[in-house]
Amino acid sequence: MAGAVPGAAVPMADPLLTVTPQMATGAKSLEEPLRGRGQKDGAFSDPQQSLQEALSMLDSDDWELKKKGLFNIPRLAESHPEVLLCRLREVCLAATSEVTNLRSKVSCSAIVTLGELFAILKKDMDSEADEVAAVLLPMVWNSPEFIQKAACKSLGMMVENVTPARAMTVLMDRGVKSRYVQEMENQKGERRSVKEPVKKRNDGSKEPQSPLPSSKRCLNVDFLSWYSCPSYGLLDGEREGRESLQKLYHLLEAKGFQTRMEGVAFLLDLCKTSPQLISSNIVQIFDHFVLRINDTHKKVKQQALEVLAEMTGVLEDALNPVMVRLVEGITKNLNSKDSGVHAAAVTALDQSVVHLDEVSLMKELSHQWSKLSGEALLEVTECITVLVEWVHAKSPEVVQRYALPVLWSCLENKALPVRSANVCAVVTKLACALCEVMGTQLITCAESKPPHVQENLSSLLGW
Repeated sequence: MAGAVPGAAVPMADPLLTVTPQMATGAKSLEEPLRGRGQKDGAFSDPQQSLQEALSMLDSDDWELKKKGLFNIPRLAESHPEVLLCRLREVCLAATSEVTNLRSKVSCSAIVTLGELFAILKKDMDSEADEVAAVLLPMVWNSPEFIQKAACKSLGMMVENVTPARAMTVLMDRGVKSRYVQEMENQKGERRSVKEPVKKRNDGSKEPQSPLPSSKRCLNVDFLSWYSCPSYGLLDGEREGRESLQKLYHLLEAKGFQTRMEGVAFLLDLCKTSPQLISSNIVQIFDHFVLRINDTHKKVKQQALEVLAEMTGVLEDALNPVMVRLVEGITKNLNSKDSGVHAAAVTALDQSVVHLDEVSLMKELSHQWSKLSGEALLEVTECITVLVEWVHAKSPEVVQRYALPVLWSCLENKALPVRSANVCAVVTKLACALCEVMGTQLITCAESKPPHVQENLSSLLGW
């Protein structure tokens, strides 16, 4: 190529994804320090404060500070995972928002950070896989080469470390949608021939360059190649299953509230008659159904919550991929002034405790707890209390990372967060449940808390 810089990176075959020598140089200088994160760093003297500082850096307009904040997050995850896990949703949202940063160095740092979080936290990242994949997958198709490589590597780390069923569901849903959008862009590009990139012939004249088919791009992403089957997400590609899903989506999105109610009832019928169809497409179905859980019409909302309670008993673990939206949908309705909606939300929450994975449910309830107020706060606290014994038997560290911070949050306030005669009783139950499973370890953990927290705990437990 005329005027090329010696030693510069060779441009990609795809003219739409050309990597300039400057980009290649920037990528090299960026990747080298990031590779060193795999080694465990020393513990932070004040991990809580360090995490807050990292998040503040990400809010800054200074891109160097953003990079520093992104660099520190995996170090915290490695040395103090319990601190990061308590605010995992907030951390992942902050990192994913930087993936599309116009400054490529920040974008690449964010992508690498997310990959490292999957490698370090593993299945604890199950609840974040869907949102992270939704941001990373577009970077695979429409980015410079070094960004593509970083995105592919981080997605690969996701696949290797989260629950296999979770990874498959995320890629089937988000991955195919990304390919569909890319294919539409390619088709638009083919129609705009006057704007196509050009290259010189040997005789000096120019000719249009044809876009690289998306199927060729897929060859660069080995772990995504398995979802190229056109019948993905359907029950063996059967026509009846496809037609049932289309009918369901049409009903759930109807303008008339009575038709939407028919859609909710039809979903319950499909859960009972074709549970495998619903399980195989649960993420896509929830994209439509969650709108009805938060419907503006109270009759639709109440019916959706009632159906959700029944669905939970039928589908059980098949709902794990949509745990985040399920819990959000329920908890948002716990403070409803409509008695029917409130009762339906409480029933749905109770059924979740009975039928869903206790560990995953505790994690998500803990994430939602800080966003709640009023009766919803009490309802969720009681559910966490019920889960303590079951979760501790499976994973004691999860109880310490997710249930214990809820107790401290209650006790750190001189006035407890909800003005209700039931508050003290609810918090006391949680403290007793934690004391029963943790024993003297609870006392040890309390020693690092302020004096008034220790006093509140002693008062509740009668020490």
